Amino acid sequence: MPTIPEIANQIATTHRVDHHAAIDVVRVYVDQITDDPDLYDPDTEELTEAGAELVTGAVAESYKIGAIATTASLLLEQIADAEQERAGLERQTQEARARRDELIRRAMQTELRRPDIAAAAGVKEARLHQIRHGRR
Repeated sequence: MPTIPEIANQIATTHRVDHHAAIDVVRVYVDQITDDPDLYDPDTEELTEAGAELVTGAVAESYKIGAIATTASLLLEQIADAEQERAGLERQTQEARARRDELIRRAMQTELRRPDIAAAAGVKEARLHQIRHGRR
């Protein structure tokens, strides 16, 4: 008869989830069937074959329809929000760098001293020439 960790290992592998999270999920389902001796043996703390099938089937169905815990789905939303924020900041950084580089090119065509331009831009003088020529 399979144990909770064994069922959790199977679920973790099948559904590509964290093993500890899978144990928690299995325990939620097992808590609902502990009073049924046809599904769970409380003395050995093992599921019967029928209990194991019931739990793995229920978990598979919940993943199939996207019925995951509210906390877990909230994490997915937060990850997506963080990625959108990161991508937006990356675009802003690229735009700011392009603007800075254009200003450096313009400044290098004036009487401004190269050390002063480099200091204002936060780069070394050698980098000014790379920027002027569009390298790196």
